[in-house]
Amino acid sequence: MIRLQEILLSVILLTIAGCGSPTSEKGTTSVAGSIKKEISGTFSISGSYALYPLISKLAGEFMSIYPDVKIEVTKVGTGKGIESLLTGGCQVAMLSRPLTDEELNAGIWVVPVAKDGVAPIVNQKNPNIERIMARGLSPDELMQVFTSGKDLLWGELLESDSRDRVTVYTRSDESGAADIFTAFFYKKAADLKGIGVIGDDEMIMSIQKNPLAIGFCNFTYAFDLSTGERKKDIQIIPCDLDFDNKIDRVEEPFRNLEEAHRSLWLGFYPDQLCRELTLGTIGKPTDPAIREFLYFVLGEGQKSIKTTGYCPLNNVYLKYSLDLLTQETNHK
Repeated sequence: MIRLQEILLSVILLTIAGCGSPTSEKGTTSVAGSIKKEISGTFSISGSYALYPLISKLAGEFMSIYPDVKIEVTKVGTGKGIESLLTGGCQVAMLSRPLTDEELNAGIWVVPVAKDGVAPIVNQKNPNIERIMARGLSPDELMQVFTSGKDLLWGELLESDSRDRVTVYTRSDESGAADIFTAFFYKKAADLKGIGVIGDDEMIMSIQKNPLAIGFCNFTYAFDLSTGERKKDIQIIPCDLDFDNKIDRVEEPFRNLEEAHRSLWLGFYPDQLCRELTLGTIGKPTDPAIREFLYFVLGEGQKSIKTTGYCPLNNVYLKYSLDLLTQETNHK
């Protein structure tokens, strides 16, 4: 349950800090880096599907400012991105989950660049949609759906007489979204059972094609960025956090991306399903091109974050990220 004091604390923090597209203490890119268009170099960024749309866009904007810098961005999933970083296949990893102790001990340094959430989803044309939206699914019911491996009926989940069979879609790649989602009901991504798909795009298409399907995705992929509304036939499942088989006001799903971001910052959405999206390097980066790119992401780049569907850092978070980048001590 959302505790009142947690909500009040979040509101106070937002009132003080603000949430939007803030500028850093270092200002825009031209102030932060001091080298401007004389910067040159080549580096590659690899990893999370969740971060790919944002980072690929920002990389393009950055290269238009610094034409002598070449950046290659590829989406392979968080796990593969970390593997590539550790083996020298890339210089920057896109990460959508916390690092493990082993990864931290390997010297990976990370800086938060945005926030996002993971949501369970169904097809809006599901014949049981009214009951799904009225009672939601509890964490225990989500655990049953995604980890039991049983051939379930929607009626079993919703306590109705429906004989429709549930089609479960999960992620087959090393996905940060899967790690965050399964941790919500105290499981691991390896426990997922269902039809495996690669990436959020394939997950969305799979749900859209099957009215009886259930899956999960990153917030960004559930909405049409041109309108801010939910994508065609995609419905976010409300989470029955207090296990009372009904959806209370604070448990109601958001109707558009703006509501999603507000729910994330105010704490109305389960904290376990929210996460930092980060960029990681081996040790704090010293390459001028990489450092300048990170300053760009935390400065001018924050204006693009909301337009690409992510939740920008508020001023408190942004100061924390900039401190990580500017402090002399290497943060692991």
